[in-house]
Amino acid sequence: MIFGAGRVGRALLKILEGKKHKIVIIDENRAVCDVVAGETNSEVICHDVSDPEMLGELKLDKADFVFAVTGSEETNFLVSVYAKHMSAKRVISRASEARYSNLMEKLGVIPLIPETTLARELANAVLNPLISLMLDPSYSNVQMFEKEVSGPLKDKTVKETNEKNNFAVVSVIKDGRFLPPDPDYVLKEGMTIVVVKHNA
Repeated sequence: MIFGAGRVGRALLKILEGKKHKIVIIDENRAVCDVVAGETNSEVICHDVSDPEMLGELKLDKADFVFAVTGSEETNFLVSVYAKHMSAKRVISRASEARYSNLMEKLGVIPLIPETTLARELANAVLNPLISLMLDPSYSNVQMFEKEVSGPLKDKTVKETNEKNNFAVVSVIKDGRFLPPDPDYVLKEGMTIVVVKHNA
């Protein structure tokens, strides 16, 4: 669920739609909602995002991700706290000030400060230049992504999975823990693998 259909919310919607996620985007501006509704097949709700009654109807406990990216710091904070209270799996909030982000972290909300995020990305490009280039599609044909273990992947070893799918498993996630991809490790349904693939 995305709260806020401004530049950040709409860019996020476009990216996630391309990955075939089920998305709900909420904004209080009717004109903005009409434009977004004409651009997407996702559900668009036009309503005051800080309305407790509306929030109670959204079933936030069923959401894998809740993004609070409105232009209002207070609204983002309110939505984030309510989503955590309703047991949303992951809550990410736009925060423009460090004092808000510190409080969000204590409440289990992941704060996103644009300036900090940009600085981290720029620093990473300097400290790990080859990795940054590898993950930039304009420079390489390398793709890193995650896959849930199911269907033909389940009950196969990491070695068998690599050989049959033409990619390299770099990590196995089980019960929230990152495990090394031992070649003889057997993948079970419900696990997640992180893989690297070279696109021709």
